[in-house]
Amino acid sequence: MKVSEFMTKDVISCTEENTVEEAAKIMHDKGFSVMPVVDGAGALVGILTESDFVGTDANIPHALASIKKLFGQNFYFSDAEEIYKKSKAKKLGEVMTKDVTTVTIDQSLSDVISVMSHNHLKRLPVVDGDKLVGIITRKDLLKAYNKLS
Repeated sequence: MKVSEFMTKDVISCTEENTVEEAAKIMHDKGFSVMPVVDGAGALVGILTESDFVGTDANIPHALASIKKLFGQNFYFSDAEEIYKKSKAKKLGEVMTKDVTTVTIDQSLSDVISVMSHNHLKRLPVVDGDKLVGIITRKDLLKAYNKLS
């Protein structure tokens, strides 16, 4: 089974000029855990995930900005509200993870599972060349499972 058969299409994305606040609102309102960032031609240039708002010290390649990058180097949990307020105007281009792990539309279900498993990822942008054409989440893996006879 190819990625194109079970990926989510028509992905909502932002640009590098959108603010963290704009991306967070879309993510919250739509129930998304990820926001791909594209350039004017639709090429994937970065990603922001819900983990970026919580912050972990894990070195996971898909994680966008670490909490220190997003909210400042001197992050203290007691200052979370003030730091959240100050971060709203930051541009996604300043905080997004630029080195994004992706899959292509022609890759297999096995490839996706391998990439997600080995990289500890919950979602993968799907590209055709450099253009964002979809996304694979764990829910899409359930979709693939149910499609197989």
